[in-house]
This record gives sequence, C-alpha cells and structure tokens, in this order.
Amino acid sequence: MTISSYGLSLILAIIACVIGGALGGLTLVRPGSVLGLTALGGDPPPAGEGDGDAPPAASPTEGRALGGLLILSHATAALFLGYQSNVGAAMAFALAMAWTGAALGRAVSALVDKSKERLNLASLAFEVMIAVTLSLPFFNAGRLVVLRGHGMLV
Repeated sequence: MTISSYGLSLILAIIACVIGGALGGLTLVRPGSVLGLTALGGDPPPAGEGDGDAPPAASPTEGRALGGLLILSHATAALFLGYQSNVGAAMAFALAMAWTGAALGRAVSALVDKSKERLNLASLAFEVMIAVTLSLPFFNAGRLVVLRGHGMLV
C-alpha cells in the first residue's frame, strides 16, 4: 500500500498535534518543568536579590491555563484532521501560526534582551519544526481518498 503526500502530511500534522498536546499535559501537571519551551518563569528571586528589570515569574495558574489551552487546541485539530481533513487543515494552520508567533517572539526577545539570556536554539528549532509540520496539510494540494469506507489514507 502506498500513501499519498496529502495522507502523509495529515499523519505528520496529527503527530505534531500529539506532541503539542503532550507538551500541554506536561505544562498542566508541572508548570515549571517546560521552562524553556513555554518561557514560564520559575520561582521569583528572594526579596532584595533580584534586579528591578527582571520580569515577574509566572504563576502556576498561568502555566496550567497554558497547558489546558495546548491540550484542547491540539486535540481538536487532530480530531478534525482525522475526520474532516479540510477543516482540520485550516485548524492546524492556525496552530502553525501560533507556533510561528512563539518562535518569532523568542527570536525578537533574544535580539532585544541582549543581557544574560541567550537564544535557546533548541527551543526555537522545535517551535519552527512544529509550525512547519502543522502547516503541511494546508499547503498540500493532494486528496484524501477513502477506500471501501475504511478511511485508509492513500
């Protein structure tokens, strides 16, 4: 059995949705564990030890809200990619734009904040790869062919 490029793009986008949802689950359960990917600060510095320009640390509530957002948005896009691929492709493209925005924000932050923080290239590469993978079904001109009602991607 061969798989079309459109079918492959759908499968890859679903895998990217699973990865994004898993990241959301990690963020929901342990808001501080994905510090590099979500840019959520850990504990605030002790009184008198921080400089006045340091951004305030994000609360666990904000981290958990982000985790819930990641889980449900990626799960919904994966669901529609599997059952109504045209709608799912548009939803995945919207998620791709969100990941692109995160990557651009990380790059701008690295350029503007030339202080102690340097660009985390691994996180930037991760965000760009997820964005590209999620956008594949939107730009793929192929077709989804259903064979004998089994829903096989060919």
